[in-house]
Amino acid sequence: MIVREKYTFAEPRSGGGRNSMSPASWLEPSRAGRLTAWACVGYLILVLAVWAAVYFAGDRWWLATLVLFGPRWLMLLPLILLVPLAFWRNRRQLITLLLGALLVLGPFMGFCLPLRGVWSDTGPAIKVLTCNLQSGVFDGVALSYVILTSGIDIVALQECQQNLSKSVPKDWQVLQAGELAILSRYPLRAGDSVQSFHPPHQWPRMTLLHCIIQTPQGDVTFCTVHLPSPRYGLETVLDRATLLSFSRRSLLNEEILHRQNTSQTMRRAIDSLPQPLIIAGDFNMPADSPVFRSVWGSYANAFSRSGFGYGLTEGAVVGGMEFRMRIDHILMGAGLNSRSCWVGPSIGSDHRPLIAEICRVPAAR
Repeated sequence: MIVREKYTFAEPRSGGGRNSMSPASWLEPSRAGRLTAWACVGYLILVLAVWAAVYFAGDRWWLATLVLFGPRWLMLLPLILLVPLAFWRNRRQLITLLLGALLVLGPFMGFCLPLRGVWSDTGPAIKVLTCNLQSGVFDGVALSYVILTSGIDIVALQECQQNLSKSVPKDWQVLQAGELAILSRYPLRAGDSVQSFHPPHQWPRMTLLHCIIQTPQGDVTFCTVHLPSPRYGLETVLDRATLLSFSRRSLLNEEILHRQNTSQTMRRAIDSLPQPLIIAGDFNMPADSPVFRSVWGSYANAFSRSGFGYGLTEGAVVGGMEFRMRIDHILMGAGLNSRSCWVGPSIGSDHRPLIAEICRVPAAR
């Protein structure tokens, strides 16, 4: 007689035991799913933390300033690993990752949508263009083409060192002081200009130029500004070998303080000018910079109100990495509104023109 014995295999216990924390146990579906959930939620928390640091500490704390001016799309890189992991182990966490991606692509990177009602104003408008000419490295013919084909009325130029004869349409008014220039198809009256230091330059450079322009809709005070750049402090902190050099952050801290003080000085000078008022130029600050919001936030930002997309106007190479930023702005005082705003084509400079269509706000009846 042949006796067949039955063998039963006990299920491993979920808790306790010498083998409960063995390497193989980490491959269990339930444990892998929990680890995936922690990783996905941790990514969302990281996005929120970095966003908060930039919003509250950018242009105040050197490390947050690096992120403020850096390529923010880098925050999307963890998704390369997390999305396949979530799809394989815990698909419910794909929603968490989607939320994190939307936060990065949306408010963290500065995506703008036109505000409701900006398209409803059909009254007469003036078109304003501002562009930094990168110390004269630009195509004058290309600039003239953009001015003529876009129907531009007023142009604000920064780092303008070349002869503008190839760029200025016939019979236009030209006002220039140092590296700042204002071009207008309408008559203008020259105003004052203000200089400030732009480290590491040893001599002061023109920072503010204003005039009164007689538009068909009435006089408008027009200003062009070029505020100091954080480029040299950022390049000093970045290091190809160690990524960051903490010992060299002093220059960036000095630049942060100097840029804050210069911005406040220019704001006080502009506050004394008559309204309505337009300020256009290279602010060298993104719109979400705490300094930009505290100093210039009371003025309406044309692209923030009526632009679509990211409005990236300047391309920079810092530490061997190329990326674009939105640091050129067109601001409006009381009584003015922007109907539309967009980034124009390249004219050879590292900045692209920013163009806005500005109209007067009808008086309330």
